[in-house]
Amino acid sequence: MRCWLPDISFRETLLTVAFLLAAQLLFAQQDTAGAYVFSLEDCVKYALSNQNDVVNARLSRQSSQERIREMRGRLLPHVTVTGNFTDNLKLQTSLIPDIANDPSQKIPVQFGTKFSSAVTGEATQTLFNSDYFLGLRAAKVYDELSVRDLQRTAIDTRVQVSVAYFDVLVALEGIRIVDANLAQFGKTLRDTKARYDEGVAERIDVDRIQASFNSVETQRANLDRTRNYAYDVLKYSMGMPLNAKLELKETVQDFTSAALPDSLNYSVLDRPEYAMQRVQVELNRLNLKSKKLEFLPTLNAFVNYGFNWFGGEFSELYKTGYGASALGLRLSWPIFAGTERIYQARQYAITLRQSENDLNYLNQQIQLQVRDAWTQYSNNYASLVTQQKNIELNQGVYDRVVLKYEQGVSTSLDVISADNNLKLAQNEYITALINALISKVKLDQAMGKIKVE
Repeated sequence: MRCWLPDISFRETLLTVAFLLAAQLLFAQQDTAGAYVFSLEDCVKYALSNQNDVVNARLSRQSSQERIREMRGRLLPHVTVTGNFTDNLKLQTSLIPDIANDPSQKIPVQFGTKFSSAVTGEATQTLFNSDYFLGLRAAKVYDELSVRDLQRTAIDTRVQVSVAYFDVLVALEGIRIVDANLAQFGKTLRDTKARYDEGVAERIDVDRIQASFNSVETQRANLDRTRNYAYDVLKYSMGMPLNAKLELKETVQDFTSAALPDSLNYSVLDRPEYAMQRVQVELNRLNLKSKKLEFLPTLNAFVNYGFNWFGGEFSELYKTGYGASALGLRLSWPIFAGTERIYQARQYAITLRQSENDLNYLNQQIQLQVRDAWTQYSNNYASLVTQQKNIELNQGVYDRVVLKYEQGVSTSLDVISADNNLKLAQNEYITALINALISKVKLDQAMGKIKVE
């Protein structure tokens, strides 16, 4: 028995190690399940496949394609089958001359049978109908409108995702700056405490620097919560579950090195709103044309075939059938339908003129939007460059003041003042940074430079 004890212990050890490794692997898989590491383009692509507005716009596009097929289907032959069964509870009585006796006298007679039945199939083909052909053209225009609406929705989604993405990047940049502040201010605090322990510094110096350090720690905790919420907003904008794990590949430095764009090199035709308004003008023109063509006739061809059965008793009804067939044309021509059509056409003409005016106004509105967006971005970009320089200057001032403080030349008030000036410059830099990033996206949107593949 003794020779087996080491083997049993060894096996138990192997099983325990294997179990721990398997559990560790399982937990690692659970931790990484649903994790995404995305760039801005990755976030946009995800949103274009999952974001609710884009999905609905894509469904509207599919619906417009089905509408075109519906209009085409109206031009195909229409086949109907009708049937009936009649039980004449009391046959209708008619009066006819009494030819056998006295023609001047009328005698009552009944025609028909108690039971009758009929089945008829008819095929109808439209030969001419102005509404059908205009409807098919209008359906194609509606399809183009749905395409433009999908483009606009996709562009709005890209802008929304970009803004949320930049909010996260700026939050991360703010955390990086505050962490640097904690490191350098923590060192000053530790040095001051050491000097106080040696009797070189006063207690008031420790308390002043400690209070400032506590404020920075609170700011760091606030930024953590802000970053987490910014991630949630980004995931919501993308149509991603809020409990999914998302990390970003890029930093703000990847987006702040671009030069000022040319505010004149753009075309209003690149804006989906302008294209949609042009489509609306075409739809209003088709509506007016359709109303004017309502006086034209409608011509249909038809062919039918059916059977009729008659019987005095129900048991005799379907013993003998009599076939019937017809081929012909049907013409419907609304010669006069009051004057309402005239005034309706005038209303459509007014609507068309309004849409044309809106198109011209939209052209000017887009130009004004571009100028406003370019002005905003230019100002924000200039402020960003200035704040970057101010951070460097205030960081240099802070470093020199701390050096003098360590040498006993300056006071703790000088250090706190320099630190406040540095934090103020950093806050202004963060504000200028987010304003510059967002205004650049707005400028690209105004100029129609945001494209959706």
